[in-house]
Amino acid sequence: MLLEKWKGTDESMKMRLRGTLHNEDESEVTEVTTVEVEVPDFEAFTGSDTFGEVFDQYEQTALEARNGVMKAVTEKYLNELAKKNTVRDRGTSRESH
Repeated sequence: MLLEKWKGTDESMKMRLRGTLHNEDESEVTEVTTVEVEVPDFEAFTGSDTFGEVFDQYEQTALEARNGVMKAVTEKYLNELAKKNTVRDRGTSRESH
């Protein structure tokens, strides 16, 4: 498989994806989440017979990294939401029915 051929070699390069949440005024709501993965470099595309397999490895790795960033940012979003709801709940009294 070509994946093993280029991973961790001179035929690989790094892809770095970053994600964060910002307010309208561009102030950060969460810390930056960064995912870095190895992808085949341009030399791994040795010809038309390998293009599909190499590109598939590139695409799969990129999609997994994107999904990782989205999962981490969403977790941070939900944690911040939970904090806001907890603070809001403390300020309200609940009536028992």
